[in-house]
Amino acid sequence: MKAALWAEIRRLHEIESLSARAIARKLGCSRHLVKRALELHDPPTKAKRVLGSKIAPFKSQIEAILARYPELSAVRVLEKISKSNDGQPGYSGSLSLLRSYLRQVRPAGGRVYQEISFSPGEALQIDWGHAGKLKIGKATRRVSVFVAVLGYSRMSYIEFTLSQRKSEFYRSLVNALEFFGGSPRKVIFDNLKAAVLSGSGRTAVLHPEFAALCGHYLMEPVACEARDPESKGRVEAGVRYVKRNALAGRDDELASFEAYNQLAIHWRDDVANRRIHDRLKERPIDRFEQEKPALRALPKLRFDTDEVVMTTVRSTAQVIFETNRYSVPPQLAGKSVLLRADKESVRVHHQAELVAHHCRCYAQRETITSREHLAEVLALRKVQRARDIHRSFIALGEVAQAFYLGLSQRPVKPSVHLRRLAELITLYGSPTVLAAMAVANEYQTFDSAYVETILHQQRRKQSLPSPTTIKPQRADLTEIELDPPDPGKYDRFTENDHVDHQA
Repeated sequence: MKAALWAEIRRLHEIESLSARAIARKLGCSRHLVKRALELHDPPTKAKRVLGSKIAPFKSQIEAILARYPELSAVRVLEKISKSNDGQPGYSGSLSLLRSYLRQVRPAGGRVYQEISFSPGEALQIDWGHAGKLKIGKATRRVSVFVAVLGYSRMSYIEFTLSQRKSEFYRSLVNALEFFGGSPRKVIFDNLKAAVLSGSGRTAVLHPEFAALCGHYLMEPVACEARDPESKGRVEAGVRYVKRNALAGRDDELASFEAYNQLAIHWRDDVANRRIHDRLKERPIDRFEQEKPALRALPKLRFDTDEVVMTTVRSTAQVIFETNRYSVPPQLAGKSVLLRADKESVRVHHQAELVAHHCRCYAQRETITSREHLAEVLALRKVQRARDIHRSFIALGEVAQAFYLGLSQRPVKPSVHLRRLAELITLYGSPTVLAAMAVANEYQTFDSAYVETILHQQRRKQSLPSPTTIKPQRADLTEIELDPPDPGKYDRFTENDHVDHQA
């Protein structure tokens, strides 16, 4: 029985002096209800709902969930307790029953936001939220979530990023506008560094690049006053909704940045925008159909949100971006280049020409090398080594210069002979090799093999062994592991010598 019906029955009985039969006929209710109402001296109160037995078997499980995730939404708690566990059936009760229980064990609290109404296409509220940490390679990166909510329809857009840099903020906002398919008349934000240089509210000094973005999409920038989150309560609630509903309880699932990106699309399209909104009692995607025509069409040209950096190519033919090294053609070493980075790629330009293109690496202190650039580096090093050998050989004096002059007139590759002569100099020393080359010059035989033959002949005359060159094929000598020497193995040689002497 409602209090209004109780009051009307008492009025008809006390003021108009109607009988119980007349009152029942007039109000369309039973005489038993009229009699019960007249027996009540105080207005009836709504009986407190008693939680059914369906919740009882899951109280300990719910308590454990809330202990780990205190702010987990009722929808996510329902997902967890609905799954069967160890052969036991999951929770089969209603969401409203679960919400009633959660209100008892977890009283509602937090900020109170001012209710502000918006007309279709009037405003978009944007903000950042922290979404945990992620291990990428050897680095641990902080994950952030960009949230944009249309004021009228509550249609949401989210995007996960690995920083809150200016370029990430601009790119996420442009992606949100493209997702909505148009731009609102206003964009509301707080004191984000990428948007506000100084001040707040009406005294805010906007970042010139952010002002350019707003001008490109014809949006009025509205900065919130400091310590006034109520002015953008919709997106504040949206950030909390992402943390409690999308992220909470998914620690094991979000093991990669790709998993975050997949969650953003699934949760945005299948959950957030298709749920029945608590306040509106409608689905945001349905209200968006009314708001979309009010959005201004996007310009044909997309606002440039790339991060642009002027840098100098290192002597290793690499450029550094966010602690990572990206390869470029080796001939650009020491030159200034323009680096442009978006969410997926890093591009390097020199004199308006694209010279390098890499997939963006979100780890730290990694080296990203193109096979083409590596081949160019090896070829250039080969040329440089040949040039260095030639310069060193000519510096040996007149004998070497005469030998090289004769060698260059023959139909052979001088570099092959010069490399072999450099090896011979390492083995025998430059005076000995120069003496052999002098003999070769005398006989007009300009060939490294002839010089080597002369050296071998001279050493045989002197009863000297020819030195041996050791060239490891598969591993460097410093990488070869040898067993530690055992002096005991040599004792028998000492003992034999001692026996021989006694004999």
